[in-house]
Amino acid sequence: MRFERTVIPGVGLCQRFATTHGQQASVISHPGGRRDVVIYHPDDSDTALCTLVLDQSEAQAVAGVLHQAVTVDHLAELERQLPGVTVVRIPVAVGGVADGRRWRDTALSGRPLSLLAVVRAGRVVPTPGDDYVLLTGDEVVVAGAEAATTAAVDVLAGH
Repeated sequence: MRFERTVIPGVGLCQRFATTHGQQASVISHPGGRRDVVIYHPDDSDTALCTLVLDQSEAQAVAGVLHQAVTVDHLAELERQLPGVTVVRIPVAVGGVADGRRWRDTALSGRPLSLLAVVRAGRVVPTPGDDYVLLTGDEVVVAGAEAATTAAVDVLAGH
């Protein structure tokens, strides 16, 4: 996908793109964090059909959802390529045993399980290491045999 970036004086940055199906859209980033998602008429790329106005937190939430979808697709592909290995993404439960603890201090350290990443507030921390402190709301991505990933779900999600 190709983006055309244009600075609009007094407004912000416009990033225009077309999908593989020929749909044209743009995201206009305003200095205060607001984002406008503009969808254009299929027969007239200068005519806006609609504009979705997102404040900064809404834009971050939508970006997080889009990022999660891409991450899930990549994890599914990884599982397909590695028979016998299960990859799961597990939310850290509120008040659970992992909240506020380093990975090494959870009941999962030492199991046949790999800590691949932690997603915190929409940002991915790849291979965070044993000293990484987990917090409520984090999503922990682990890989291992099914029994180990099931144990991880039980510990992290508080089941």
